[in-house]
Amino acid sequence: MKALKTFKIVAVFIACVAMTACGPEFRFDLIGNIAGTSPRIDQRLADSEKYNDAHPFVTLQAPAENYHVYVCTDTHITTEVSRWQAFVDDYRQDTLCPVAIHLGDVVDAQHHFDEMYNAFVEVSVNHCKQDTLMVVAGNHDICFSQWPAYLEIFKTSTYYFIVETPQGQQDLYIMFDSADGTVGSKQLTWLKKTLEWAAAQSFRHIVACTHTHFFMRDGSQGVATNFSIEETYSLLNLFQSSGVDMVWTGHDHSREVTQYKDMTCIIVDSMTDEDKSPYYMRVDMGSEIAYDFVPVVVK
Repeated sequence: MKALKTFKIVAVFIACVAMTACGPEFRFDLIGNIAGTSPRIDQRLADSEKYNDAHPFVTLQAPAENYHVYVCTDTHITTEVSRWQAFVDDYRQDTLCPVAIHLGDVVDAQHHFDEMYNAFVEVSVNHCKQDTLMVVAGNHDICFSQWPAYLEIFKTSTYYFIVETPQGQQDLYIMFDSADGTVGSKQLTWLKKTLEWAAAQSFRHIVACTHTHFFMRDGSQGVATNFSIEETYSLLNLFQSSGVDMVWTGHDHSREVTQYKDMTCIIVDSMTDEDKSPYYMRVDMGSEIAYDFVPVVVK
């Protein structure tokens, strides 16, 4: 009986490893979550803050009182970049769009940040945090020791930026790291301080952006790097009580819109090359926030 139980455990482990190795259609990144994900959140926060200290957070100028923000997530880039480039082309051609956001899982596994970056710079000579693309890390972006590669291009995964309209209205976007399913105590302190500072300002809207979702009905990703129930409750109440209007997330590969009191939480569709119907989210930021989901069309 004991031998049979041991055999079952080993068999399950081998099956999980096989799923990990079988290709991008399997998103169960067991190996990446056991080995190679270091450094964890506190060290990643320290790396992000080191860059932030030397590079003040930016204020972008919107072209109108109502402007557009393009949001994508979970591109899981390997060697195929056509859908990613279609997204970049779309937001670059929208004259009302001062900024686009990627909510993480930029790449699928090792050595593919170059493909993503090269496709991006084909339509923009600028890059990193100063450009109109803002990024937070997802679990695939840190697995297999990829954090240094992420940092080399994107520099930080905990920061905020402001978009200011011609009449001086300001919207605050808080980008925070949840790549291994927790914000950590130090980043939580950063979030609280940032929200306390925001409360003393006169922001028109406040949006929080991260990779890991709070709610989940689809369950396609199992429990991979999800928040604990206690942390979910704590973060939801922190954001809602601090005047956050919306929380934009990814990770689950399945669209979901959930209302938590007066705060809207959105899981944006994934945009992998295996998705039969990839979408991104286009947001109309004005006195009210409106959004729609746009199918990715490769030209």
